[in-house]
Amino acid sequence: MIQDMNPAEATLTREKVLEENKRVHKLEDQSYLDRHPEQTNFFQARILNKTVNQVCSLIKPMKGDILELGCGTGYLYLEFLKRGYKITGVDLSAEMINVLESRIPKNCEKRSKLVVSDVESFAEIDDKKYSAIVVSALLHHLYDYESVIKMYCERLIPGGVFLVFFEPLKQNINSSIRYTMHKTLAGIDESLYRQQMMRKRISVLDGEYHHADYQRQFGGIDPHRVADVFTKEGLKIKKIEKYCARRFGLSSLLATCLFKTQNTFNLLAEK
Repeated sequence: MIQDMNPAEATLTREKVLEENKRVHKLEDQSYLDRHPEQTNFFQARILNKTVNQVCSLIKPMKGDILELGCGTGYLYLEFLKRGYKITGVDLSAEMINVLESRIPKNCEKRSKLVVSDVESFAEIDDKKYSAIVVSALLHHLYDYESVIKMYCERLIPGGVFLVFFEPLKQNINSSIRYTMHKTLAGIDESLYRQQMMRKRISVLDGEYHHADYQRQFGGIDPHRVADVFTKEGLKIKKIEKYCARRFGLSSLLATCLFKTQNTFNLLAEK
């Protein structure tokens, strides 16, 4: 379901959003994780490890396959692979798939399958059932994330799990004081990040993601709306986790634990 668009965005189509994502992710290539330390700092790494372990505890050890949609350069994909699971990764960017392929250990290659495709086209050619389907920082790139969730719920085996990880949280901060602290810390964090990228001679791709990060134009994604989609498809919500993701782990820790503000969520559902 598409949310109300302002007139400036009304001309965007599913095809335009898809093309913008292909264009921008081609620019990211090998520097993707360098440009996005918010996905790998110590605070986020702890959440990642905890979440992956929870998914693994819900599915039978080493039984069935895992599917990751929007696998990118593999920071989530590789976690499941190194735990011994067989996993298929799908991403629309051939450049990012190539980076991921180069990072796969030799002894894991037989358990890894990588496909260059957008997730909707892949659903049309793949009829396999999976023990787990995981998506990380994907839904906000989609023109209609609800329809994608629905089509892939059908690909889960009974008892299978669906993980939505690292999505921008749509919410309001009611306290003006907390909001001010939240924005001030965000500004400091971003300034330090840009200085770091300048020292490393890595472009931060200013303005390139505006259309590719499609759902951010509506303020992000409401996890309860996502939960409703899963519930209607017969899945049970196991967890909704909210926290603040920043470029640096200390900023994430302060915002989440001290200021009690969030901008990111994870959701885990079971069929």
